Amino acid sequence: MKKLIILVFSIWLLPLQVMAGTATITDVSVTRPPLKVSFHVKDAFSKDIEEAVKSGLPTSFNFIVEINRVNRLLPNENTGRWEFRHTVKYDSLRDEYEITLDETGERPVKIKDFGEVKRLMSSCSGVTIAPAHLKPGQEYELRIKAEMDPVELPFLFNYVFFFLELLDFETDWHVRPLPSQTYE
Repeated sequence: MKKLIILVFSIWLLPLQVMAGTATITDVSVTRPPLKVSFHVKDAFSKDIEEAVKSGLPTSFNFIVEINRVNRLLPNENTGRWEFRHTVKYDSLRDEYEITLDETGERPVKIKDFGEVKRLMSSCSGVTIAPAHLKPGQEYELRIKAEMDPVELPFLFNYVFFFLELLDFETDWHVRPLPSQTYE
């Protein structure tokens, strides 16, 4: 009976342990026109994700940035949406990581230091967002979300590497008011 009670409590507390390292958006800043957004994803790299990257599995983080016009009575109106991706691939022969940052449009960066890889993959700095029309006197909010691209393997490998589903992460939407001085 004691073992059954311990098992029930262990299963009940397991989600708390899993959520302990939940990824979140932090350090958000917005500069004046043209609007540029910077932010960081805290706890984006779990041990499993680190091991997957170091094993050579290409890993991508998707970032979504939205600006919505705040309406009091009606649902908020989306005035702009931007999506971009950070991808890392490990080359074991050269012992280096190749990182592609979509928002920069530049060539991939090659790095040997895994700490720097984690910093680049989980940070976005000075991403230009250009909403079509922000009207002075209106209220707007900035929404940011990050998620890991699911690792897609050939059909039969999905059964062998079933644990890869555990590597996915997704943050909640980080919502903050957009100060009017940034678009007036």
